[in-house]
Amino acid sequence: MSNPRFTFCIPNLNKIRYLPACIESILAQDCEDWQCVFVDGYSTDGSWEYMQQFASDPRFLLLRGLKQGMYADWNECLRHVDTEYFYFLTSDDTCFPSLVSTTVRALDAYPTVDACHFQFCLINELGEMVQSSESITRQECDLYCEVNHYPHLRSGICEFMMHFAYRAIYTTITSLVFRRNLLNSLKGFKTTCGVIADYDWTMRSGLFTDVLYIPKLLATWRVYAEQATRSSDRLENQATLLAIAQENLNCFLSMEVAQKLKQPIRPDRLLADFQNHHAAAIYHQLLSSRTGSELQENVTLLISNYPLYLVKKALNRLSFNRLYPYPKRIELAQSNIDRYGLQWPPLKVSL
Repeated sequence: MSNPRFTFCIPNLNKIRYLPACIESILAQDCEDWQCVFVDGYSTDGSWEYMQQFASDPRFLLLRGLKQGMYADWNECLRHVDTEYFYFLTSDDTCFPSLVSTTVRALDAYPTVDACHFQFCLINELGEMVQSSESITRQECDLYCEVNHYPHLRSGICEFMMHFAYRAIYTTITSLVFRRNLLNSLKGFKTTCGVIADYDWTMRSGLFTDVLYIPKLLATWRVYAEQATRSSDRLENQATLLAIAQENLNCFLSMEVAQKLKQPIRPDRLLADFQNHHAAAIYHQLLSSRTGSELQENVTLLISNYPLYLVKKALNRLSFNRLYPYPKRIELAQSNIDRYGLQWPPLKVSL
């Protein structure tokens, strides 16, 4: 097609084992209204050589990465998006044949909405489904279980605030399609967030757009032992998540819409779940200390960040987890909805 409206963004590094299935899922689309930007981070496993078969195909733009890290290559993908819609399909994942036609039709019907979310399932190394979309929602974002049975429009601000109860409410960026003009607000991915800059990016998106939900299975997310998000350091990961939440909350508090909530935001309350996970990661590292100096360093780190954590943990154990109970995520979510007057349930729509 001479003027496609949809761009697949595929960053890749040494994923030749899964790359053919990824590309085949693009070629299997039930419409021709797409192009593909492929950025390879100097793979050594034959990925780049495999993609040369598409070098003469006008639908594909094949580029080498910038050698500046994973998300620099994601940003390189974005630099070449010139269509109305775009989608990140990581090279070890796949999509279903109606992804383009379904999301384009839905977003065309709601021109003021710059993102749509849809169902995905988990697959294993062999491409076999190991967890359904409904099961993932029940496990990760149980507040959404009932509403995810019908198409709806979610408040972007409510989506943003749900991150403080559920953390990763989208699980994978491969369950989202974006309108290009959202880039004017979001810009590119940060290159200082380790392997979770996409989490920061999707969290911030709620500050700039509502989200259209399509109750249709359109993508997969492959899980396997060696993938980057599963091998990252626990403490580093939790520290980064907390920093992302703090920075984005500060951004939100500077916006006029934050002043229109039912109650003023208390950052310490909203960040409590992120802080609890960060403290637990430090405590876990403390217990894993191998030398006296490591132990001292980790105790200092824990006390300097959370001076009462060890006391509260001891009291909680003595009270059989009744003194400082950790609320369930759905309770946190509902509490935020009630306290701040967030729009819930989402507005039903027709697609």
